[in-house]
Amino acid sequence: MADYQWREKMRNVERSTKEKSQVPERAKSLGFGCFTIGMLLVVLLFAFISFGLLSQNYWITGGFSLIFTIGLAFISIQLLRADKLQ
Repeated sequence: MADYQWREKMRNVERSTKEKSQVPERAKSLGFGCFTIGMLLVVLLFAFISFGLLSQNYWITGGFSLIFTIGLAFISIQLLRADKLQ
């Protein structure tokens, strides 16, 4: 037997993502905060990996991971400094 209440809830969620007026500002800021914390953790992880590789004389792999780390950090900084996304 189909769960029609679940389907209606999913339709409401789908509608709210298309219409920006239905998504609360607190939910947007909370989601962006979680995304920012996740990006910071990923940048720190790759920085740790790249410096570990460079200290063990794996220059090519360490260089690529350092470039990747710098790229992720640049993207994160640009997202934080950007105007409010609407």
